[in-house]
Amino acid sequence: MLHGKHFQNGSDTLVIVFQNAAKPLNDAIPAIYNDEIDQTQVSEMHARYTWIKFAERVNHVDYLFIQDHFSKVYGWYFIDSGKMIYEELNIEISQFIQKYHYKKVIAFGSSKGGTGALLYGLINPFITDVFSLVPQIRVADYINTLCPNEKSLFFANDAIFEQKVNNLFFSPQIYQQKPSCKIYFYTGLQDIQFADLLEYRTFLRQQNVQSTIFLNRGNERHTRLVNQYTPFIFSVLEDLIQGEKRQIVQHAVEIGADSYILKAE
Repeated sequence: MLHGKHFQNGSDTLVIVFQNAAKPLNDAIPAIYNDEIDQTQVSEMHARYTWIKFAERVNHVDYLFIQDHFSKVYGWYFIDSGKMIYEELNIEISQFIQKYHYKKVIAFGSSKGGTGALLYGLINPFITDVFSLVPQIRVADYINTLCPNEKSLFFANDAIFEQKVNNLFFSPQIYQQKPSCKIYFYTGLQDIQFADLLEYRTFLRQQNVQSTIFLNRGNERHTRLVNQYTPFIFSVLEDLIQGEKRQIVQHAVEIGADSYILKAE
């Protein structure tokens, strides 16, 4: 179940990179639904890893780039054709971390990768930090916006399962053990699930789980919020690796104990 690429640099720090949905995969969804593209071709698309440039630049820590090849297309790292898989995948992630004796583990990703990073940060006791960029909090809502005609790829025509997917992050079982990791979000006013993320942060506080948010006030939407701000994203991620805020303060202004606003680029 756990598949991807492991870069070893002799470190006891691991960055787990949960992949976002690249445009070729999104564009291919109708053809995959109609069985016009086979799973070998889909696998090849998943092997085109994002965030490799950061791993090449900051090469003193280890990286695990996880593929999200579930539900014939992808599954936000927790769904596979009408069933939940996060408990099984979480066990494999834990076994991987223990096998290589990692002491610090950062879960990182954008969009559906941000969703994956957040989920496993919440449920995996070995993950110490989460940096989640523009995540989907209500995944079913997003699927119904992205590909309503092909949503059976993910839900297997099960309306009850679809609702479970949409409410996963508000489910009590996720918080049976209080998460111990530090959670950092990055989003923008124009992101498609900005309001959902604000609602979710309120919910987290009700569970006594703290999080920090970096807010982009610009007009960029989902993809450009990431693509146009990689220097900031790299700076935060590198600071998390180093356990400091030296670069963060160059890009953002703290307006509260858990809130930052990006400076004008």
